[in-house]
Amino acid sequence: MADETRVLARYAAELTLDQVPTKVRTLAIDNLVDQIGCQVGGSKYPWAVQVYDTFKSTGGVAEATVVRYGDKLPIAAAAFINSTFGHAFEYDDANPFFQGHPGVELIPPLMAIAERDHISGRDFLAAFIAGYEVRGRIGWSVSPFMSERGGPQFSTACGVFGSAAGSARLLGLDVEGLRNAIGIAGSFSGGLMQYDQGGGSVKRIHGAIGGSNGLQAACLAKAGMTGPDGILEGKRGLLRIYSTEYHPERLVADFGKLWTLEHVLFKPHSCCAIIHPAIEGLGDLIKAHKLTANDIEGVEVGYPKRSYEHSAITNPHDLLGMQFSTSYSLALTALKGANTPREYTMEALADPEVKAFAAKVTLVKEEELSRRFERRMPARVTVRTKAGGVHESLVSDPKGTLQSPLTSADIDAKFRGQVTDVIGSVACETLLHALRNIESLDDMAKVAALFRLN
Repeated sequence: MADETRVLARYAAELTLDQVPTKVRTLAIDNLVDQIGCQVGGSKYPWAVQVYDTFKSTGGVAEATVVRYGDKLPIAAAAFINSTFGHAFEYDDANPFFQGHPGVELIPPLMAIAERDHISGRDFLAAFIAGYEVRGRIGWSVSPFMSERGGPQFSTACGVFGSAAGSARLLGLDVEGLRNAIGIAGSFSGGLMQYDQGGGSVKRIHGAIGGSNGLQAACLAKAGMTGPDGILEGKRGLLRIYSTEYHPERLVADFGKLWTLEHVLFKPHSCCAIIHPAIEGLGDLIKAHKLTANDIEGVEVGYPKRSYEHSAITNPHDLLGMQFSTSYSLALTALKGANTPREYTMEALADPEVKAFAAKVTLVKEEELSRRFERRMPARVTVRTKAGGVHESLVSDPKGTLQSPLTSADIDAKFRGQVTDVIGSVACETLLHALRNIESLDDMAKVAALFRLN
């Protein structure tokens, strides 16, 4: 043990925005735009409204704004609600380098603190990037090994530490205070993954659990509470307890050279990211061979082991299950031609045509894909047609990944697609402009004032 937690805490506490490459700062702003768009778009779903109503009823000090609805609630409550909105429909960012959904784990709690304390846009952005790198290195240290034993889930287990680090920075804590925040966060770390087997809407709050708990850990550290040394690398720390294999050296590797934020994945499809290459593979084959859904006799999808186990629900009973079902997602691809939130509906889930196509899809494990495409998300799609044809597509780098990125313009278009219908085009463009120019903003409360969207 080389006191990696303390070294990582020092890095996060001392990182300045000027040290961050322009490309990484741009990706951070892309992440902010994408996440706020997902919060607006996700605020309408029943489970999102359930969380909103639950926290609204408890009241409390008016500190931070709830997106769309405009209520001001205590920062932890506002962070929990907005994070739930942002992860409400599997459309927010992910990161195949270290797994999880860092944008929704980090942006809502940091926005809540920044609004309350009138933090500048530059200081907010620096705290977000610092928190992201803490989160990324922790996830990298146990990835993919933690998922191979079935969890705990990365957003709840690892996200809490990134949120604690970023929140501690905004609260003005020094290196030791930040280390204490990370140490306290260890007592909030956990979260089971049975949702990818049995569905349920609770998965929608996993990012909120990590984000809001990390904020609370930082607040407790500011109040004087202390956390244990070695919460990450220690004998009973996260790495040794949760993972079958772990690499503490990754916690402190290549500061200033390796930026885990560069591996962010922005989703063009509203489902588990692991399914995206299969969607693209099937879509490519349909287009190349001018196929219709009725032309297809069967579809085989080859996945690495982890992808197979995370997206193999065959008979979903709710929308979460549908979004973690390769067979139902590919049915939407073939029948609807898209996999946006508009296609994932209860009507589609009950549609006999969708069910019939989903029954044509089979999944197989391909260990070769794991060896060839480490820290990527491959899928091999083989289509058999009723006419006797066999067509294959291998997708290793689906759209939105580091190797096949969405542009800032693509992310802006996705933002508009989720926000315009809610608030109109003028208000949408005003909010988008504020987010894109966050570095020049003197007070984050000004952008939070635009969150009241009705």
